[in-house]
Amino acid sequence: MSELQIIQTALQRAGRRRRLSRALRGMWQGLLIGAFISLALVAAYHLHPFPQYFTLLAVVAPLPCMLAGFILGGWRKPKQEEIARWVDGKEHLQERLSTALEVANEEKAGRWRDLVVADAVAHSQNLDARKLMPFSLPNATKWAVVVLALVAGLGFVPEYRSKNYLQKKKDDQVIKEVGKQLAELTRRNLEKRTPALEPTQKALESVGDLGDQLTKKAFTRSEALKDLANVSDKLKDQLKEMGKDPTLRKLEQAARASNSSDSQTAAGMQKQMESLQKQLGSPAGNPEAPDKIKKELEKLQEAAKGMADKNSGASEAEKQKLSESLSALSKQMQEMGMQLPQLDDAINAMAANQTDLVLKDLQAATTDLEKMRDMAKSLQQMQQQMEKMGKDLAEQLKNGQPEVAAQTLQKMAQQLKSSNLSKEQLEKLMKDVASAVKPADNYGKVAEKLKSAADQMQKGQNGQASQSLADASKELEKLMQQMGDAQQLMAELENLNKASQCVGTCKSWGMCNKPGMGQGGKPGGGVGTWADENSGWMYDGQWSDHWDNSGQVRKDVDAKGQSDRGPGELSDRSSPRK
Repeated sequence: MSELQIIQTALQRAGRRRRLSRALRGMWQGLLIGAFISLALVAAYHLHPFPQYFTLLAVVAPLPCMLAGFILGGWRKPKQEEIARWVDGKEHLQERLSTALEVANEEKAGRWRDLVVADAVAHSQNLDARKLMPFSLPNATKWAVVVLALVAGLGFVPEYRSKNYLQKKKDDQVIKEVGKQLAELTRRNLEKRTPALEPTQKALESVGDLGDQLTKKAFTRSEALKDLANVSDKLKDQLKEMGKDPTLRKLEQAARASNSSDSQTAAGMQKQMESLQKQLGSPAGNPEAPDKIKKELEKLQEAAKGMADKNSGASEAEKQKLSESLSALSKQMQEMGMQLPQLDDAINAMAANQTDLVLKDLQAATTDLEKMRDMAKSLQQMQQQMEKMGKDLAEQLKNGQPEVAAQTLQKMAQQLKSSNLSKEQLEKLMKDVASAVKPADNYGKVAEKLKSAADQMQKGQNGQASQSLADASKELEKLMQQMGDAQQLMAELENLNKASQCVGTCKSWGMCNKPGMGQGGKPGGGVGTWADENSGWMYDGQWSDHWDNSGQVRKDVDAKGQSDRGPGELSDRSSPRK
């Protein structure tokens, strides 16, 4: 290695050290700048409701600033002449290195050049780059730490938010929750029952779409209330259109005048009765027989328990007596049409001299007998409720029980299809159909179908009469589907009213009561006359919002309690069991 290369190598080491030192200094200065930026972002977020990502920017702001300062600080690569002058100044070499670089390539300098270069080489060999430029933290680092500590402390200070902003934020949360609940309830109702009419389907879907929009988009309270009112008006208009149909109006009035809840549950009760009948078999005799059998089982269970507790075992006479009692009880239950397989297992275990298994089987038989007793009581109650339904087609139509009447018409149509009807049975069918023509006037084309069926039965056209009865049943089902659509619209209208109440009062869905209800979901108190309860969903007058005038006092009208309606004002549907 030549003397010049030795000098250049030493200068290169010093230059890299100096360049790295500048880069580190720039990095710490960038940290200080980033700390001030973080402080500004956090302060701005505390004073103004900027988006949440401002806090994230405040956390990461020093990192890119440090990187930028490091790059800018070490970007420029100094020349060797500049490094040589810098080293001469730092080590007080009196320009030995810079002079050596200048005269190293001059051949005319002769002996003087060799002396200058040799002197520079001697001094360059003793150069230590770490001593020339020791690394240390600048003052910018200290200030950066102070500012970052201030940023961290400011993070624990609560943000300032105006009342309007807090109210708007609460409104946004309530609107989104209301939209979510409204969409879920609407879709659940659509899954539970598909509307028969296409306009009803579209109206319900529009409610679900509105719920999705309230959930996804940002609405003010006034905008949300306006959209809810628009959809409510559409549903009210459709209800008014349905109310213009005289057939539906008469059907609705007939249903309100009757115990419509029993009519709606008739089909469900019939299915439950059939299911319970299959599980119970065909028990006959006294309905209180299961209780007597249970007492007998308990006695046998005590006897088996006493035999199992004896250390020396029971006597043969006791075993024989228990076995005979079990056989007698099994025979008695078979005569009543009741089956308990556990009782037979107990008899077999007794024959095998397994007293412990006998006790276990008797306990299981007692448990199953209690279940059978409960099912028998439920079946008896359902039978009593079914007896309150209309006994024939005329009474069912008159009492506003279209579901039961449709089932009766289907049975009549099936009976007419069979060719083994006696003359008395045919006359009874003709009489029932003829007597049901007048009550069917409230059910649209049903009366016309029944009248045609009666005429056809008189002419001996049983096949055509069966078809007419089937058509009448289908007409009733069609009317019930339309009634179901109206009820779905009313349910959605109540949900919309509740949604409007929640948005208007800025309360969550669970805190809002049903429209017209007071605290705790109870009817609101107030003064004045009672509302007309006979309007129903067919009401075609002016719709008004629900108001809670609890605590209001009017001198011109006496106050009334929740049950103080006076004589003759209770609904016909009220019954002691409800």
